[in-house]
This record gives sequence, structure tokens and C-alpha cells, in this order.
Amino acid sequence: MIVSPLDYRYGRKELKSIFSEENRLKIMLNVESALAQAESYYKIIPENAYLDIKRVVDGNEVKLARVKEIEKDIKHDVMSMVEALTEKCREGKNYVHFGVTSNDINDSATAVQIGEALRIIIKDLILFSETLSKLIKNNMGAIEVGRTHAQHASPITLGLKFSVYLSEITRHIDRLNSAKNRIATGKISGPVGTGAALGEHAMDVQEKTCEILGINYELAATQIVGRDRFIEYLSIINNISTSLEKFATEIRNLQRPEINEVSEYFNAEIQVGSSSMPSKKNPINSENIVSLCRLIRSFIIPEYEASIQWHERDLTNSALERFTIPYESILIDDVLNKAIDLFSSLYINKDEMLKRVMNDQFIMSESVTITLTKNGMPRQEAHEFVRKSSMLAYKKNIGLMDALIENGIDSMLNHDILVNAMNPTKFTGMSNEICLKVIKESENMIKYIEGDLYD
Repeated sequence: MIVSPLDYRYGRKELKSIFSEENRLKIMLNVESALAQAESYYKIIPENAYLDIKRVVDGNEVKLARVKEIEKDIKHDVMSMVEALTEKCREGKNYVHFGVTSNDINDSATAVQIGEALRIIIKDLILFSETLSKLIKNNMGAIEVGRTHAQHASPITLGLKFSVYLSEITRHIDRLNSAKNRIATGKISGPVGTGAALGEHAMDVQEKTCEILGINYELAATQIVGRDRFIEYLSIINNISTSLEKFATEIRNLQRPEINEVSEYFNAEIQVGSSSMPSKKNPINSENIVSLCRLIRSFIIPEYEASIQWHERDLTNSALERFTIPYESILIDDVLNKAIDLFSSLYINKDEMLKRVMNDQFIMSESVTITLTKNGMPRQEAHEFVRKSSMLAYKKNIGLMDALIENGIDSMLNHDILVNAMNPTKFTGMSNEICLKVIKESENMIKYIEGDLYD
């Protein structure tokens, strides 16, 4: 019986396969093989023992069904894997899991899984960056009303809006890339972190094992890796989810009929917007992103609690971490790919944006204030003059230009200067320059990490 929506509705196969039961077992067996290789290297176990363990692991001889069968009796998941591996070994049977504890295998396997997930998530972020870069290039000249407090503000460009998004995503790429070695960290130091069972080469074995696995290692551990590492991972994921929710919320708002400046793709041939109102075109993809992002952020609370352990370790982290790390990883990949689809197929109504900009003179109040100041009026007096003119315009239901003229602005400014100050296309400042710099920053970040990412 399938219960989790991850099994039938959300998540991509590539990410889900990393955290599948089958892949988890495969990685745990690989940790055992890497451990045996390191122990053999330092003459702790015979080389033929390692080679035998490797033979069984590489040959996929340990089956999940057998591990579960053993677990039914002994009630211990890692030991069930150890026994199933031992059954298949010959020369190595006396050295499987030598000198370590369950969580050496568990945490090292989790580090491998996180490492694999990180590579995909960073690739997702790069693809999203490239999507945003294209939007910025195509919309640097698309002028629209800025909005603060949900009220009209000074004009901006759609390119600038998307540049804010791209700059944010670039920082997320940087965060994940710089944190990945701290996050993907395993341990091979036994039940209390001393490595006593491995003798004088304990630290060497730990370093070698983790090197083989392609992960970092915990220098000072208890029975488990420090959960601050998992918290950092989930915190960055949550930060990304916050950005994605913010972006999707903006699309939802701009799609409202009374605004109608941007909307997500709707397949008019076959898509259904509502079961009761056939005319509707709802922003369901944006809303789905928002919904899942809110769920993603909730998973960090249990992980905070899991970091607080009694002494060298208890078991209170175990069950909840079967949810927190896989679910956040799978869902952030899911929403990132939905965001890529959303933004790559956006409908942008440039005519509506321009019409709204040209029809609202009040968005130029900042420009008029600055122009008056540049032409000799003290800034605070200029602000008060434009404020009173604006209030007069609201009261009389006239345009700001008419109110300014009624209040005598012609005696302060040449009419041509006033007309220029009221032109929205002349008041987008450094928007284009910002767009180009943000695109360049993103390209440089991608170039910086691509070699390591695609090796």
C-alpha cells in the first residue's frame, strides 16, 4: 500500500532513486567495502579479506529481501545488512564490519547520499539561473510599475525584477558549493568516537575510507556526525525554498486579472482551470511551488531537535532523519524544476505593463521631487510641494501634472523639464547596467564551479 505522495505525485526519479531503499543498501555496502579497503591498506585485515568483501559488494550479491528477512528476527537494520554480507563472504567473513559501529556506516552512507543530491540540486540552480538570465536579456527594456506596500511606486523594468531573483539564486549556488564539504561528512571512529577498536591507525582508516567514498570526515565525533552539518544543509535548502516561494508569489500576484502583467503558461487546448468555472486559468504551478516550499521548511524543526543527544548518542535522531533529509532533498529538486518550467514558459504582457506605467502619473512623484531639488528647491520643500500637489490631485480626481501646474510648478521649472521629469521611460536609473552585472556575476559563479561539478 502506497501512502507517501512522494511515491505517486511529487519528486523526480533521479532524486528519489538516491534515497530509495535499494540505493541506501547499496551505499551502505559500499561503505563496508571502502572500510575493508582502508583496513587492508593499513594491514589491519588481510588483503584477501578485503578483496572477498569487495567481490560480494561489487557483484550485488546481497539482496534487500534477505536483509529484511534477517531484520524481522534480530530487529537491527545495520546488523541485518552486516549478517547478509557476511553470509556471502568466504575469506572476508571474519572481517566484515571490523572495528566500527552502526552509525559509522549510517552517517557515512548519508553523507554519500547528500553529496549525490547536492550535485543535482546545484545543477538545478544553474539551469534556473540560465532561465532567469534569458528572461532578463529579453526584458531589460520592459518597463513596469514598481510596487511597495502593494501600492504603485516608481517605475522599474521587468529585467531588474528578474535580476533580483538571479542574484539571489547565484548566492544560493555559492552557499551550497562552499558548504558541501562541511555537509557531506562521514565518520569511522566507533561507538564513542575514539576509534579504539582500530588501534593506532584509526584516524588513517577513517580518512582513507572517506576519501574512497568521496566525502569529508568528522575529526572529532561522538557515535554520530555532528548534526550541525545536517542543520546547515537543511537551512540552505530552506533558504532556497523561501526564494522560490517569493518568486512564485510574485507571479501569482501579477497574474491577477486586475494586474494581468505576467502569467504562467496555460494550455488552452486541453487544460482545465476549474471543475466548476470552465473559464478559469488559475496559477496552479506557482501555487504548487508555494505549497511545497512551506512543507519543505517545516522539516528543519525535527532536525534541530535531533541535534540534541544524550551523552555520546541516543536514538532520538534515527527515525525522524529517515524523513527530514530525503524529503527536503527530493522536494527542493521538485520545486526547482517546476520553477524552471514556470519561468521558461511565462507569458509577459508588455503592452499592459506599459499602459499601466503611462496611465499613472503618481509613480513619477520621486522624479519630480529630485528634479525640483536639482533646479534649486531644497529637498524637503520639494518633497512637501509634490506631496501637497499629490493630495490635491487625489482630492480633485485629476492627474499629478495638472495638480503640479495648479500649484505653480511652472514658475519653478521649465515646462520641457517638467515633461521630461514625468516621463517613466527616463526614470529607470541603472536598471540595465544592474541586469548586465547580475548576469555576469551568475556566469562567473557557474564557470567557477562547473569543473568540479561535472568531473
